[in-house]
Amino acid sequence: PADAQVIDAKGKTVLPGFIDGHGHLEDFHGELYLHLGITTCANIELYQDGPWTLAQKQGTALGKIRGPRIWMSGRAIGGVSTGHDAFGSRTARDNIIVTNADEVRRSVQRKKELGCDILKMNEFLSLDLAKIAVDEAHALGMPVAAHSWDVVGHANAGVDAIEHIWSVGYSSIPYAPARRKLAEDRLGGVIDQELAGAYYQTENFDAVIGAMVEHQVAWTPTIAKWLRPLSASAERFRKRENEILNDPNADLPAAVRAVTDNSYDKLLKRYTPVQLDQAKAGYEKAQEFIRRFVQAGGILKEGSDPPRGMAALLMHQALAMDVEAGVPPMKAIQAAT
Repeated sequence: PADAQVIDAKGKTVLPGFIDGHGHLEDFHGELYLHLGITTCANIELYQDGPWTLAQKQGTALGKIRGPRIWMSGRAIGGVSTGHDAFGSRTARDNIIVTNADEVRRSVQRKKELGCDILKMNEFLSLDLAKIAVDEAHALGMPVAAHSWDVVGHANAGVDAIEHIWSVGYSSIPYAPARRKLAEDRLGGVIDQELAGAYYQTENFDAVIGAMVEHQVAWTPTIAKWLRPLSASAERFRKRENEILNDPNADLPAAVRAVTDNSYDKLLKRYTPVQLDQAKAGYEKAQEFIRRFVQAGGILKEGSDPPRGMAALLMHQALAMDVEAGVPPMKAIQAAT
């Protein structure tokens, strides 16, 4: 038509808007997401059960808020830990505690009533109750994303997506008490996530991967938040971070620079040489799992998982790190779309 807008895309690549598979939205994130080409965010919530996120979702849909389309989960549902102080890390985030089948079903139904798109489960929910939660969510048309320290069990229970590198890493440790202790020590601050990866057991990766591939369980590594200072692209990452942080038009809170810088300071300045070597060993194991997962036909998705870095940008960084691990570039694009 005579009045059509024509965009000259010569020499450029056209992509659909990206999907952040594991976001934690805050009120300043919207334009940052759009600036970085991410037009949908799966908001895997921690702290509240919907009203704020629902307002963002509706406001964006109405064109009143500049930001990505939002798929929201609200608070995770989960079980009670057995005698470890680390559980305070989860209850402080106000997870919904369920102890029997009726409570599980009602909690899932309540999610649907609140307008949630996704059900999130934490790692403390027993597998028998997890199966009930999955069945109820699926009956209501909601996919299920889970924190896990038994990925094989969750895959058999019908979970749709496993979140984070540590979920598959812990699940590679066959001795359940050791697996659980490592997981709870990480939650309790006894060991850093950057160091816990060294304990993953690569010889057991195939069992975890096989269950996920068999049941078509997607996986979101979110490795950039912890390990991007060890990436071969770290210098490029820092340059891009500073371009945004130093742009006066970005108007980002000072905390964004603090959490972004801290990731590098922690590994490259505060860690001892022994700790840094341990972190590098964990990173190599993470890369191996990513590579083997995709080679086996696993469904990869990616997410930014702030705040240990910059929302939205963390996802781009994670995609680059996936490619460094051996993921074909087209598979990385599919993981983002």
